[in-house]
Amino acid sequence: MELTFPFEHGIQIEWVAATDVVIPSSTLQHWLLDTGSLTERLQECCDTFSLRRLGQGDVPLYANEKRWLPADLQHHWQAREVILEGDSKPWVFARSVLPQTLVEGELANLGAQPLGKRLFNDTRFTRSDFELCQVPAAAFAVDEKPSDRQVLWGRRSRFHLGDDYIIVAEIFLPDSPAYRND
Repeated sequence: MELTFPFEHGIQIEWVAATDVVIPSSTLQHWLLDTGSLTERLQECCDTFSLRRLGQGDVPLYANEKRWLPADLQHHWQAREVILEGDSKPWVFARSVLPQTLVEGELANLGAQPLGKRLFNDTRFTRSDFELCQVPAAAFAVDEKPSDRQVLWGRRSRFHLGDDYIIVAEIFLPDSPAYRND
């Protein structure tokens, strides 16, 4: 199943502290608030896991991203957008905002490797609390006729290393195991 949006789809939506959100099911709650590696958890749910890189490059930050970074940072930023797939089905859309200093340093040559693999194997990175969002499925055009009422859930967190910050936002797409029955 191919997604029909190009690189720099972005996530221009409202994010809310996870403590202020009522999550409708225990399964979804566990997926949204799990502090472990999402990549590793997804890999456990399928026979074949893959990452499809939509793109990476210099982009201006969205307002919701700027608000979540220290105001005094003078970094040059890149966005990286990928689809995490299980058994050839798109499960998660992810947008990461990366400072150029890390793109040229600790995160050089990511290619088709999941960012989480680097972040969770380097204990120097610390993670913030989660923020959550809801977004209409139609915004992602995952299938030909998404339900007008179908809502997708997402989460984002911020990783910190020295003077560098990374924002990782993940939207669970309709086929994701996050929506399977409890």
